[in-house]
Amino acid sequence: MFEQDYIMRQIHQIIKVLVKVLFNVDSETITSSMIQNTETRETADYLLKKIDGGNIGEVENEFSELTENKIMDNLLLGMVFYSYLNEKDDDYLESNNFSRDEVENGIKRLLSDYGLEDIGNIFFY
Repeated sequence: MFEQDYIMRQIHQIIKVLVKVLFNVDSETITSSMIQNTETRETADYLLKKIDGGNIGEVENEFSELTENKIMDNLLLGMVFYSYLNEKDDDYLESNNFSRDEVENGIKRLLSDYGLEDIGNIFFY
């Protein structure tokens, strides 16, 4: 339990710093309300609801398709997406065939897709 809390806090802090550095948004909580584009914000809300419905793998596939066009709003959507997943406990993730490591790897992959792997390497070693 302690290890889970530690890892969750670390991922939360990493996402928080990334959002601050990349988007100049300083907030303790990372939510879809940070996304300025209405369509992207609505997409984020839709995906987050699907996560609650237990469709994490399907949602991650949909999310991956969105980030193919490399617009910055989708990078922020990714930070919201992985922050939301990170808030789920290990039992929920496991029951939906997902893990905390996959959250971390998803963030790394997202940063790499946007050419920001050097920033990812600073946080994830």
